[in-house]
Amino acid sequence: GHGGGHEGGHGHEENCAEEHGSGHGGGHGDAGGHGGDAHAAGNGSAAAGTGHGHSSADGKNRHDNRVNSFSIVRDGEITPKKLGAWMQMLGQLKPEHGTIFRIKAILAIKDHPFKHVFHAVMDVSDEDDAGPWAEGEKRVSKIVFIGKSMDQEFLRKGFEAIFEP
Repeated sequence: GHGGGHEGGHGHEENCAEEHGSGHGGGHGDAGGHGGDAHAAGNGSAAAGTGHGHSSADGKNRHDNRVNSFSIVRDGEITPKKLGAWMQMLGQLKPEHGTIFRIKAILAIKDHPFKHVFHAVMDVSDEDDAGPWAEGEKRVSKIVFIGKSMDQEFLRKGFEAIFEP
């Protein structure tokens, strides 16, 4: 197991700039339709990072041990089957690819009229639909990873691979 569950898992720094919405739409239940346990175990520290990238000039990944974050924004639509497989892979992320403490995403899924909201904290994930995409609105997916020693290149390539060709 992972010790005491969420003690400290939702802690926030006093200067936390994170937006705190109005709850989690039904709480942390099962993960709905896309692959069940879509998250990685970590050590309970979900301190808000400030988004430091970690690619060096020579293109090799430089992993550090600080908690940090990065985000990906991409136009286009996600293939539902590929999304489920990718989420399952994230839930079983190999240690050499880092540790993910938290994921937040708003996703544009093919043939789905609603913005799909996904978030995971440690080993608990939740998915729900937000409002519909407006007529003519550009379908853009956004995902944020917070973790430690994350292999950004690996995660970016995986995210790119779930989109419709």
